[in-house]
Amino acid sequence: MKKVLLILALVSLVGCKPSAEKAVELGKSEVAADVRDPDSVKFRYLRFIQGEDSPDGAIVGYVCGQINAKNGFGAYEGFSPFLMKISMKSKGTFSKGVTYSVTEKKIYTRFSDPVPASYKDNCGPDE
Repeated sequence: MKKVLLILALVSLVGCKPSAEKAVELGKSEVAADVRDPDSVKFRYLRFIQGEDSPDGAIVGYVCGQINAKNGFGAYEGFSPFLMKISMKSKGTFSKGVTYSVTEKKIYTRFSDPVPASYKDNCGPDE
C-alpha cells in the first residue's frame, strides 16, 4: 500500500510548474529571433528572476543576461544586456510543455552607455 501511495505521489509531481531552465531556454530563442543573424548569437550571464505567481497559476519573471551577435558586416558587436518578461503556465499535469507569453523584451544595444535602472532593478548585477 505504501508503495502505491509513493508511486502516485511521484506521478502527480511529473508535470508541475515550469522550471527556471525552461524560462531561460525560451528566453534565448525569443531574443535570438530578434537579431540579424540568429545562428551567430552568443549568450552569457543567463538567469531567470522569478516574480510573484499570477492568480491563474502562471509563473511570471524576467530572463536576463547578455547577448552578442554578428552585425551586417559579419563582425560581432560585443555583449549587450537584455531582459525579457515572461509568463509561463504548464500545459497539463502529465505534460512537460508550457504555454508562455512575452510581455516585455528589450535588448540594450549600447553597452558602453550606462545600463538603465530598469535593467538593474529587475535583473540585478551581471556576474
